[in-house]
Amino acid sequence: MTIAPEFPHTAETRLPGIQYTTLDEVLRQRISDSPAIGRIESAEAGLLLHTRSGVAHLSESPDGVQITLCADRPDRLQLLRDGLIGVLSDAMPGIADSLRWDDLSGAGLLPPNLHFATVQSVSPLGKAFLRVRIKADDLSSFQDDAIHFRLVLPPAGLRDVEWPHVKENGATAWPQGDKALHRPVYTTRWIDHDAGLMDFDVFLHDGGRVTEWAGSVRTGDTVAFMGPGGGGIPQTDRLLAFADETAFPAIARIAETLPVSASGKILMMGAGAEACGYPISAPEGVELNWIDPVAEAELAEMALSAHADKADHYLWFAAEKSASQQVRKGYKQHGGDPQNAYIAGYWTRGQ
Repeated sequence: MTIAPEFPHTAETRLPGIQYTTLDEVLRQRISDSPAIGRIESAEAGLLLHTRSGVAHLSESPDGVQITLCADRPDRLQLLRDGLIGVLSDAMPGIADSLRWDDLSGAGLLPPNLHFATVQSVSPLGKAFLRVRIKADDLSSFQDDAIHFRLVLPPAGLRDVEWPHVKENGATAWPQGDKALHRPVYTTRWIDHDAGLMDFDVFLHDGGRVTEWAGSVRTGDTVAFMGPGGGGIPQTDRLLAFADETAFPAIARIAETLPVSASGKILMMGAGAEACGYPISAPEGVELNWIDPVAEAELAEMALSAHADKADHYLWFAAEKSASQQVRKGYKQHGGDPQNAYIAGYWTRGQ
């Protein structure tokens, strides 16, 4: 079936023995608990799950449930598939193992959203960041609606690197144990699609695996990354944004794309502008403040308090995981519109 002609890439499968009503209830509950996943729309012959990666159509079939995935790129199709399989596995353990997709001829292939690039340069940015420039064959999927990706770093010194592969059920399988890969999230800070160039900024901190990698990598070295994924640039002219140092690149990318008429507030927690030296600019109507580090809970309260006064503003929050959980809970309790917020944990204390 054709869901939408603008999606050239599709994948179909069936879940035999599963009642459609059961799956419908599972997905609606999951979206209610985690609205950032996407939104559900009732369709003539089932339901449509709209996500940043594409659209999933679920309908009743004679022997269970028919699933059709649609996306504009193969890498986004794989991201959509992984997300759906994750939801199914959490709700009904074991059921996703039986999936077989019409677009996959076999297992063992590299996932299409795993990319390889060549390091072009690493240069200091202010006093607390390094800017890394990479070059890849195809960055066409990295657009403003998905500005994040995951670096994929093998353990230091490992010679026999094992990359992820696609399993029989279509899910991405990651190596475990001594061969487990480090997969931190970073922001596409600048991109030139024609030249295949992309910049991302690394916050320097003691003991950080990416800090160590960025400090030792050389021009011409190969690096792997997975994406795109995560949130994009919000389409708004009223913004409340709160970020610690790990989120400076993301909020800087967003701030520079705001319309000239934008209003609101951006609060950057960490070393001050002069001490940090991280470049950021915003329209005149957007107040830009730097504060010294405070407890995660205090930063969360600042965000919730500001949004209580300006509930019509888009709320953007990214910091330590526990702080983001606190903001997400408070935002939901106060009836915040999940489509008018981005709340993410960029790192976890103790890891």
